[in-house]
Amino acid sequence: MQHAICYISTATKDFTETGIRELLNKWKEKNNRLNIKGLLLYSQGHFFQVLEGEKTTVMELFNSITTDSRHTGIIQIMGKDITRGSFDDYRVEHLKEGNFSRPKIISEYCESVKGMDPETQQQIKTMLQSFIDTQVL
Repeated sequence: MQHAICYISTATKDFTETGIRELLNKWKEKNNRLNIKGLLLYSQGHFFQVLEGEKTTVMELFNSITTDSRHTGIIQIMGKDITRGSFDDYRVEHLKEGNFSRPKIISEYCESVKGMDPETQQQIKTMLQSFIDTQVL
């Protein structure tokens, strides 16, 4: 059974550019090894993540995420069984002023969730849009 979880959280410390890049790459490698697909965005001390994969793996990963001291205030937006995933791989991105085109990135990431059921699609699109609009100057 496939499962998807989406959450937001706040970093417990300020990361340097190098520090956040190293963490994002480490998590990308780990999730690819676990056959987890999805998206992790970081901006101005906040994380937005969608995890998709085998239910047991996703649940174990999310349980470990909730005890990770590098972030706090975890709000699970969505957690549900899915018939198929929307993401082809696992992507990470550090969003900051000047490193992306806001309309392009919103469109690109919203396109990724088209395989989900309409209700889930709308939830994630709304949260993704809000995250990008409120986090990036």
